[in-house]
Amino acid sequence: MNSFLEIKGLKNNNLDISISKNTISTFSGANNCGKTTLIRILGKLLNCESDISIDNKKISEYKVEEYNEIVKTVIPKEIIFDEINIEEELNNKCYLEYKEKEQIINYIIKGLKIKKILTKNIEILNSREIVLAQIAIALLNKPKLLLIDSIDIYLSLEDQKMIIEFLKNYKNKYGITTIITTTNLDISLETDCLYIIDKGDLVLSGVPLEVLQNDNVINKIGLNIPFMIDLSVKLRDYDLITELETDYDRMIEALWK
Repeated sequence: MNSFLEIKGLKNNNLDISISKNTISTFSGANNCGKTTLIRILGKLLNCESDISIDNKKISEYKVEEYNEIVKTVIPKEIIFDEINIEEELNNKCYLEYKEKEQIINYIIKGLKIKKILTKNIEILNSREIVLAQIAIALLNKPKLLLIDSIDIYLSLEDQKMIIEFLKNYKNKYGITTIITTTNLDISLETDCLYIIDKGDLVLSGVPLEVLQNDNVINKIGLNIPFMIDLSVKLRDYDLITELETDYDRMIEALWK
């Protein structure tokens, strides 16, 4: 996979990261570790002395309009709606040609399961519905990079898994690179790569299942290892199983063999 996003030497931080094109990455760490700051820098909502490139072009070289087209940032509740409901928001903020516009709007509505909230007055939407609407609007015009910050605060684990499953389908259909920040490491198992940040520094990175085995480092930071991973590691250490297992039923089956 080709490198799409390059982050080198954020000021005062030890963050040198290369992210492949059309992947979904999770960034995690305790509160105030720098996750949201990173999202704001990548979304150009916060200035920072750094060397960051997107698609082999430094972000400082992009014109504002061009950057806003290819990079979309979702920070829960930080959005201004212009219309009275989400249906009108989707129609008025999608700039694709008519046939393609209709296709992608219907695709997003179905994929994010937001049909029931389309005609609700925006003023009565709850936090969950607002976040889903934000993600829907962000995906309308086929951006290259999607940044989603701390949605675990507002969405259930089931909702988060649904969103990631949809993003996997979306990237296969249209192509998109996604970064999600969270303190819930369970969701990282659904993504391609996991980055653990502590006080602005990158301390662990790689395939989620491999990173999560570093329980001493992760627990020290203040994060919780997913229950099934924690249990699998302990059972493997006692030679009760040979491979890590994330599914409860398969775990029981392995123990009974």
